[in-house]
Amino acid sequence: MINDKFARLIRCYFLLVFSISLVACGSSSKNESTKVDETNSSTPDTGVELVDNSGSADYKIIIYGNSHSARLGDLLEQLISSELTNAQVSTLTVSGRFLDEIVNTSGNIEKLQQANWSHAIFQGQKYSQSGSVNYSTSEAERLIASAKELEITPILFPEHPQQGDSKEGELVYQLHLSISEKEVSCVAPIGLVWDKAIAALPELNFYSADGNHASDAGHLLTAMTFYEVITGELADTLAYNAAFAITEQQHQQFGQIITQVLTEYPACPSS
Repeated sequence: MINDKFARLIRCYFLLVFSISLVACGSSSKNESTKVDETNSSTPDTGVELVDNSGSADYKIIIYGNSHSARLGDLLEQLISSELTNAQVSTLTVSGRFLDEIVNTSGNIEKLQQANWSHAIFQGQKYSQSGSVNYSTSEAERLIASAKELEITPILFPEHPQQGDSKEGELVYQLHLSISEKEVSCVAPIGLVWDKAIAALPELNFYSADGNHASDAGHLLTAMTFYEVITGELADTLAYNAAFAITEQQHQQFGQIITQVLTEYPACPSS
């Protein structure tokens, strides 16, 4: 009897130890699961997938921006219609000082829903030239997200640098890349194209008298960049038009510079 009682006590002891070990293992497993979930929750959400409308036969382009993009629509219509004769092209510009003001103006976001736009260009993100102020990018992100929900290809438009500022183009470009990291979008490398063109063509004036806005040549350089970003066709194959404010040789250099920069810095993320 004593031996039976002792044996039962031994069995109970081992059962108790085994049960405790199971509870401990279960607790450890739960903690590891929690850590995985926390890691996943910190992964950036870049929103709805980007749609590539470059091969469209009907380019309908809506442009949100200020005076820096005022001539872009007309030039894009001219370039696309003269080069891609089988394609249709139309543009609409929604004007305002900055994207945050444009977004908060009644009816402006709704304009994205009012036509079957293929592309939407967003220009006018506030930024600090000194780098001392961080302005909100949520309005730009909201526009990008709204466009993608409608299967519109969004393109961010970082402005060209002001005259004499060799660092501004890169700074503004990097700012817009950071927006695309939060809400995936195409980013046209306008500042990088301008930097290269200014260095290669010192005899050409890219600026208006204020040193801020583009001259006719500067507007054309920007429009030719967007032509390649939107259509996927190479800018260095664009035919010369005598109405342009540059010579045929300068036009060829524009195209070569744009295509080279876009090869090195693709505007749209690869699928």
